[in-house]
Amino acid sequence: MKIATQGIEASFHSMAVRRIFKSDAEILFCTTFKEVFEKLNSHAADRAVVAIENSLYGTIHDVHELLLTHPFTICGEIYEEIGLHLLGVKDSTIADIKHVYSQAPALGEASVFLEEKLHTVEKHEYADTALAARDVAQWGDKSKAAIASRAAAELYGLSVLHENIETHHENFTRFIALSREDIPQASANKTSVVFQTPDIPGALHKALGVFADAGVNLSKLESRPIIGKAWRYRYFVDFNYEPGTNTVEIIEQLKNHATDIRVLGNYPRGAYLAA
Repeated sequence: MKIATQGIEASFHSMAVRRIFKSDAEILFCTTFKEVFEKLNSHAADRAVVAIENSLYGTIHDVHELLLTHPFTICGEIYEEIGLHLLGVKDSTIADIKHVYSQAPALGEASVFLEEKLHTVEKHEYADTALAARDVAQWGDKSKAAIASRAAAELYGLSVLHENIETHHENFTRFIALSREDIPQASANKTSVVFQTPDIPGALHKALGVFADAGVNLSKLESRPIIGKAWRYRYFVDFNYEPGTNTVEIIEQLKNHATDIRVLGNYPRGAYLAA
C-alpha cells in the first residue's frame, strides 16, 4: 500500500505512517501538504497521512482548508508524542554549536533551552525536522546542530547532544489517515463533521444541542472563517461515541439547525503513542 506523507525518512510524519499502517506502508514522501493531497487525488497513493493539530500549537489550518477542497475521508488517527533532541555530528559538543536548524514549531518549543544553553546561536527554519538532521549530517560541521527526533539521529548518524529539550514535555501531534473512499469500520467511535449555521440568534446553540441530546461527547469544536464571506464561519466538530451509536440519525437531526454539512469521516479513536 502506497502512503503519501510530508517530510522525509525519520520525520514525525514517517513514524506516524508506520505506526498506522505497520509494514504495509510504502511511503511516498512529499514536500508540502498540498502535494500529499495531490498524490492521493491522482491515485499515485492509496492513502495519505497528515498532521492536523498539535496539543501546544493547535490546528494546522492548511490541512483543514485542503480537507474542504478534496473529497477525502478520514479513516484513522493517532496521537504521537513529540520528543525533541539536539543533534550534532560525531565528537561535537554543545560548546561547538553556533547554528541550529529545525522546523519553526520545534525551534519555538525548544526556545527556553536555546535561551538558557545556546543564547548566542543563530536559528534557521527548515520545512522538516528530519530534513534539518539530514543536512547537518551531510555538512559534517561541528558548529551546526539540528533539533529532531531520536530516529533521525540514528538514521543520519548524529549524536544526541542533549535530549528532551522541549519546554513542555506533554506535547502530542494528531495525525489523520485519509482515503479516497469511505471505509465502513465496525470499531468506529469517532466522527468528524463540518457545517455552517444560519446567521440568526441561537443557531449554533441549537446545532450543538443535537450532540448533547444524542449523548455524545464533543472532543473538538473550532470555527474557521469562510473565505469570501466576511464574518461568516464554518464549524469543525469531532465527537466521540460508543460503537453502535446511530451517527446517521445525529447528522439528520443536525440538518434541522445547520447547513452545508459534510461528514469528514467515521473512524476509531486514535491511541496516544510515546515518542
